[in-house]
Amino acid sequence: MKKSILLIAPLSMLALAACNKSETPAAEGEATAGTAAPAAPVAEMPPAITSQATYRCADNTIVHVDFLGKNEAADIRVGDKTAAAVRVKAEAPAAPAEGAAAPAAEAPAGPLKSEDGKTMLSGSGKQINLKLADKGAQTCKSN
Repeated sequence: MKKSILLIAPLSMLALAACNKSETPAAEGEATAGTAAPAAPVAEMPPAITSQATYRCADNTIVHVDFLGKNEAADIRVGDKTAAAVRVKAEAPAAPAEGAAAPAAEAPAGPLKSEDGKTMLSGSGKQINLKLADKGAQTCKSN
């Protein structure tokens, strides 16, 4: 008797599970709510990494720099390559006066600065001048 009940129980559960054909409108509403809001379009692509370099500064600090675009921005990582990056950018050029021709696009003049103005970078290639937020200005060289 016990064996027949043990065999019938799983079969009856399977039959009951197959009979449930009720639709749940709440579950459908949740699925459409997640896809209803499209993502905002990207206005402009970020600049591409044009070169990367590792520098040793005068105080033996190791700095990893990713130069972006036409030397218009850079990401600076102090110590480890996986450290949080500080983005420095060139200042936006002033708008030309009315009737004046727009200046040709060339490399920005002056140092690249962070948003808070505490970190600055100038130069590229084998030698850069760097001022970090918690340190003074110093020269850094690449091998």
